Amino acid sequence: MMDLPNMVDAETLLAVDVGSVHTRASLFDVVDNQYRLVATGRSLSTATTPLLDISEGVRMAMDQIQTITGRRLLDEQDGLIMPSSSQGAGVDVFVATSSAGPRLRAVLVGLTPGVSLESGRRLATSSYLDVVEEIGLADRRREDERIDLILAARPDLILIVGGTDGGADESVLRLVEGVALAAGLRPAGHAPRVLYAGNRQLGAAIVERFADQSSVSLAPNVRPSLENEDLTSARNRMAEVIADLRSSKISGFDLVRQWSGGYVMLTADAFGRVIRHLSQTYEPRRGVLGVDLGASQTTIAAAFGGDLRLTVRTDLGLGAPLPSLLRTASMESITRWLPSDIADDVVRDYIFNKSLQPQTIPMEKDELHLEFALARQLLQTALGLARSGWPKGKNGRGSLLPPMEPILAGGGVLSRAPRPGYAALALLDSLQPTGITTLVLDPYGLTPALGAAAAVIPMVAVQVLESGSYVSLGTVVSPLGGGRTGRPVARVKLEREGQAALEGEVRLGQLVVLPLPQGEVGRLTLRPERGFDVGFGAYGKAGTLKVTGGAVGLIIDARGRPLALPKDAGRRRELNQKWLIDIGALQ
Repeated sequence: MMDLPNMVDAETLLAVDVGSVHTRASLFDVVDNQYRLVATGRSLSTATTPLLDISEGVRMAMDQIQTITGRRLLDEQDGLIMPSSSQGAGVDVFVATSSAGPRLRAVLVGLTPGVSLESGRRLATSSYLDVVEEIGLADRRREDERIDLILAARPDLILIVGGTDGGADESVLRLVEGVALAAGLRPAGHAPRVLYAGNRQLGAAIVERFADQSSVSLAPNVRPSLENEDLTSARNRMAEVIADLRSSKISGFDLVRQWSGGYVMLTADAFGRVIRHLSQTYEPRRGVLGVDLGASQTTIAAAFGGDLRLTVRTDLGLGAPLPSLLRTASMESITRWLPSDIADDVVRDYIFNKSLQPQTIPMEKDELHLEFALARQLLQTALGLARSGWPKGKNGRGSLLPPMEPILAGGGVLSRAPRPGYAALALLDSLQPTGITTLVLDPYGLTPALGAAAAVIPMVAVQVLESGSYVSLGTVVSPLGGGRTGRPVARVKLEREGQAALEGEVRLGQLVVLPLPQGEVGRLTLRPERGFDVGFGAYGKAGTLKVTGGAVGLIIDARGRPLALPKDAGRRRELNQKWLIDIGALQ
């Protein structure tokens, strides 16, 4: 990744995120010596047919900002005005991120299954790659069969890992021989790109093996030693390769890259950068979780004291990949979240229609509930897959999520919810946080923009995150413990300045919301019964803490962890309806 200048004197920043369905533009300016979001614009993405040119969607989103603010961003030739002028036109800095483009097929080649191949798999799943085949040292297929496999896979990228620095060389080179032969058999102009992230000493030999057949990019070793894994540097190099591959299929990237100083950051990488920053800011004993549910992919970013674990699922999204959910989840796993009875064939029709027209929004209440049911299952599935790559001891106990603070969520289905309770309940049901956490919603899709901007103006991310551009849904208390429904869980007391204290008992199975609006601070005392941990580090341990309000309020989710739904479908629907009412989504 290229080094961007640190433009500390820049006042006006324009950030653009090109998605598969929408392109967003966000204008930031200095207000009272603080960077603030001034305006946003959004247009349908032009990355797909018939235009296949992202620059058209970028200009349309920028036009919206010009209309809102009266600030001229484009000159007479539709070029970006930069730097800003004394008359108030243009911007000082432009950054861009993108998740748009076709799914890229990849073949993963490595040595040992539990070491280099595992690291290579984590590297591949941290970005917009669809690994269609794997070849390892333990592969029992003959060389001609492996060659046929690569030819049939038609990969856009071959990712090669293996060998510690100064370690295995002959084994790696033997694997590469067949891969290079297969690459050379592809038709002219269709040879796959090659990314090598193995033993550093073999870089020149790998380039020589592919000669003029394929373009080879070298990245730092993902496994420099048996004990150490380093994906960050390799991820940066892989991002450049993916950006190049996508720009060869879609026009407009060159223009946007020119405006941004030569680099368009991948949306997932920018999103992960913010989550990693938050993990270095908040309590180190807890992690930070970020989820972004898009039309073409679902991104899960978890960070623990600066250690980022990023997972991008290109097979899970509320758009084109939606039908693939039916291959990993049963119909009942989707309909279990519905408050009303919707026939399976209606659900199936909605899924396929949504995959063909991802830009459509629900028009009826049943469609709204169905879309949120799909969102729950997509997030739950993606989270389950992502957790296997988290550090040992940081991935929770059994099916329980480890303590996270905060949980930051983005995605169109969540941001356009008619009431904040819809988004809050979807996150509680799918992620099932434990202990005490805060749910934060990114309604304008700013997180990738801030991640990209942090490389140029570090204070932008810090100051905008602390402004009102993000919506706190509320502090959540999720006690751990079991027993029969109705069993007392804890005594709760909420003290608010200038108001009478609220006090009462919470029982197992309840979802309780106490009034604490966004911006207000309260003092919460929790006295759990024996056998319950309310987030103070031990079962039965009481405590008092300062809590901040949110758009929903102070949420006490005593429904149990893991959340167990009734087997009876009618009873499930009644509970889903009740929970929507309890959290303020339905009135």
